[in-house]
Amino acid sequence: MCSLRAKRSGRLQSVDSGRSETICGRPSVVQQPYSDPPSKCAETLRKLHSAHQGIERTKRRARQLVYWPGLSSDITNMVRACEKCEKALPSLQREPLMSDPNPTRVFEDVSVDIFCHAGNHYLIYADRLMGWPAVFEFVKRDLCSRDVIRSCMRCFADFGVPVRVRSDGGTNLTSAENINFFRNWGVISVNSTPHYPQSNGHAEAAVKAMKNLVQKAAPNGHLDTDAFQQGLLEWRNTPREAGLSPAEIVFGHPIRSILPAHHTAFANKWRELMDLSDRLDDQAERVKAAYDQHARPLRPLRVGDSVRVQDADSKRWDKQGIIVSVGESRDYRVKMQSGRIYLRNRKFLRLVSPPPALHRCRPSCPVTRNRHKSGGARSTASAGSFVKPAPPSG
Repeated sequence: MCSLRAKRSGRLQSVDSGRSETICGRPSVVQQPYSDPPSKCAETLRKLHSAHQGIERTKRRARQLVYWPGLSSDITNMVRACEKCEKALPSLQREPLMSDPNPTRVFEDVSVDIFCHAGNHYLIYADRLMGWPAVFEFVKRDLCSRDVIRSCMRCFADFGVPVRVRSDGGTNLTSAENINFFRNWGVISVNSTPHYPQSNGHAEAAVKAMKNLVQKAAPNGHLDTDAFQQGLLEWRNTPREAGLSPAEIVFGHPIRSILPAHHTAFANKWRELMDLSDRLDDQAERVKAAYDQHARPLRPLRVGDSVRVQDADSKRWDKQGIIVSVGESRDYRVKMQSGRIYLRNRKFLRLVSPPPALHRCRPSCPVTRNRHKSGGARSTASAGSFVKPAPPSG
């Protein structure tokens, strides 16, 4: 009895007329050595991916029909390099939380942001340590750089000059006039990446709180009302997650409001203030642990990498550019094909896969053979079947 060993070798099987030989006393059809041209393999890959399915589904379909060495890698490279599939890929997962150390004193690190309501513009100036907010109203007109400078200058005089000012990088916050103003006052201006609120989460939280207060306490948009000012006073007196209110952190005790309170409620709380730093650190650790449960880091990009940029509205990866600089907080500057330079977070950048390269063909001499149930032998050659005889045993 002759044992046969199946070995898949060579590229796509094309059935041609072969020559008849006798192997172990039985006739077989033996084809001449051949090597399929790469163009034929590329055409087959294109047809396999005509439904634009994923890598695994395309591989399962290919296993039914064809085989050649490196087929799995060729399918993987082809699907990853498909331009239509790349544009429709889902958004990237979130990365582990990255946060800066807490400030050591009040109004050392502040956030500035702008929002609109009832046709008016509002500027929020908030301290990062305890969240003390200051709100400025600009009625029925857009903000300009001079408005931002006047508001910040007033806060500098009232609360002291901060070390850092963080913003979302809006044009009225990053103009040359604003940059010169901050430089003259010895303030470092830090900008977050666009379309990524987490990179300036403190300012976004302050804007959300003040916008909610404006909408409910000043529905007409004007801040010079008793309702809004009393609401703002109570907001500053309300304890935060660390157990102390913004007023207690700034003044060492609550400030008097329209609510009745015993005189002991205004006692100084310096002991609690001494433990504030530890409380804030513990709270930051708990927040990070909860956030990182469903996050994993993305591979860092390098200068010169070709990337696709996700559109913030359509969520499609339909823009392409080159990395020209790398920041410290997962932010990258990307030079687009139009010549413009975008600042984007790593979450909105996807590395472009290189064009697929097919494996080189190797000559093969496949032999196929089927036996009838009656014991006779008949030579057949079927596409996708590669059977090579082993040496006779015994």
